[in-house]
Amino acid sequence: GAARGVESVPGVRVESAPGSGDDHMVELVARAADDRAVLVVTADRELRRRVTELGAEVAGPRTVRPR
Repeated sequence: GAARGVESVPGVRVESAPGSGDDHMVELVARAADDRAVLVVTADRELRRRVTELGAEVAGPRTVRPR
């Protein structure tokens, strides 16, 4: 909910989830994982588990925060 209305920037595509954001991310990973490397940035342990099972790499939010 808090991310609604965020716009894409060069190099980063923003996806709007029709329902659960986590479920949508898992769906996107499932569609893309066979075609290319996927990196999911999240601190959510359950989401980390779900996407790594599909072959995604995972990084924590601190990896993308400006210093």
